[in-house]
Amino acid sequence: MTKYNFPSEFIFGTAVASYQVEGGIYNNDWTHWENKPKTVCNEPCNEACKHFELVDNDIALLKDLGIKAFRFSIEWSRVEPERGKYDQISIDHYIDKAKKLIAEGIIPIITFHHFTTPEWLAHDGYWASINTADAFVKYVERMMKELPKEIKYFNTINEPGIFSMFGYFSKEKFPPGIRNEKIFLKTSDNIINAHKRALKVIKSSNKHAKVGMTHALHEWDDSDKSVFNRYLKYHLEDKFFFASDDDDFIGLQTYSIKRTSPNLAYRSIAWLLIKVPLLRNKVFPIFLDKFSGRNDYVAANARKTKMGYEYRPEAIKYNLHRIHEKFPDKDIFITENGIATDDDNERIQFVKEVLKDIHSYEKENGQVIGYLYWSLLDNFEWDLGYEMNFGLIEVNKSTYERSPHPSAKWFGSVSATNSFTD
Repeated sequence: MTKYNFPSEFIFGTAVASYQVEGGIYNNDWTHWENKPKTVCNEPCNEACKHFELVDNDIALLKDLGIKAFRFSIEWSRVEPERGKYDQISIDHYIDKAKKLIAEGIIPIITFHHFTTPEWLAHDGYWASINTADAFVKYVERMMKELPKEIKYFNTINEPGIFSMFGYFSKEKFPPGIRNEKIFLKTSDNIINAHKRALKVIKSSNKHAKVGMTHALHEWDDSDKSVFNRYLKYHLEDKFFFASDDDDFIGLQTYSIKRTSPNLAYRSIAWLLIKVPLLRNKVFPIFLDKFSGRNDYVAANARKTKMGYEYRPEAIKYNLHRIHEKFPDKDIFITENGIATDDDNERIQFVKEVLKDIHSYEKENGQVIGYLYWSLLDNFEWDLGYEMNFGLIEVNKSTYERSPHPSAKWFGSVSATNSFTD
């Protein structure tokens, strides 16, 4: 048996997102999207886990388990249900939530945008319009006036590559379901613009603030030099990752490896569509959506998680070194990592393997300041609905009763002692 000790200042915690857990949110792009005729979503979110109503109960669970940090997002459509009109009751809810966490010795980590955008921005085209970036910065400014100054860690925008590519380019899995490269590129630029401006607002409002975007970074097959692979890697990840040059830390979120199909015909068509601008703008997105699933090729006989992608705890090692190569002097905060599985022992083993790689990297390079497990609760997994159970805690969908898995108690002990044995 080996004991793995982490520095005393290392932050262990868990994470959630407003729409995935709160319930009762009916004024954003996702509510509209999942209730459209012929929706791609398996089921609507509706009441989620009733975290908005049961927040005190969930904070008590965090405290009892020994978990020392909690990342949550503010639901923009709650606090600003109409353009320029703020709901003070909803704002007070998030302020009180942060204060209660602080009072219990739990570090609050705030995310301002986690995939959901107010429906009143629909006529602007959501993130395809610079107006949305302007509105986002005003919303962040409004919240920073009231959030407790004791809060240190802030995420501006969560996984921008995911919701921009899946919503504005290739997948029709996320709202608004656009397939157009020109609009996608404009959207990407607007998101980066919003992030950089919001970062300045946060830093000017709170001199202690540490701010960063969170990035969904995959392990990539670097032996694949195809135009297709390089195109996806840049537009899904690197464009946003490189834009974190002014961030205080890199928010790393990694789950698996991304491989593109080795089929020669598929690659040849992809190459042609990328190289010809007229085809790239509208035909290439349709090609991606119709023929590549989620753009992932799973290796033959690979072990899979419930999400369908490869079981790949070592993706953390790949991405820690990837970040170090680009930003050797920046802190790294692992703001999401976890596994969807029906086997709680597999969950514990997965996290152990990840933490071993973090421990090894940290001893050699430093940089890593924390690890947040995704997710505290079994929650709503976007277009896939409620079947992808990432949670340390099971939620009964009829009664909303919380039942901590053994993994919750194990991870709580890791957080409480900053160590584990294997």
